[in-house]
Amino acid sequence: MWWLVWILLVLAALGTGALLTLRLWRQAKALGRDVAAAAELTARLDDGATVPAAVHAPGALGEPATLTAARATRARITDERVRLRRARLDRARGRWRGHGLTD
Repeated sequence: MWWLVWILLVLAALGTGALLTLRLWRQAKALGRDVAAAAELTARLDDGATVPAAVHAPGALGEPATLTAARATRARITDERVRLRRARLDRARGRWRGHGLTD
């Protein structure tokens, strides 16, 4: 009787492998179609007419105003995180005190 169980297990494994292989094949074909479409789009966009891009270097290499704004934003975010962390810890301490877990 065990041979029947083993035959069913082997057939199920082969069927599962076949389904996974079929799905992988279909995904590979779809990827190939997408790559071909992207290559065609790139060929159409790259017709030789280049548009010079504006150079923008943010941060320490860019404009001083950009760097100042970035520093101010970073400081504001840091202060907000500190405030939220302290409020969260105060709430936790209040709960602990309510349960008699601290002084």
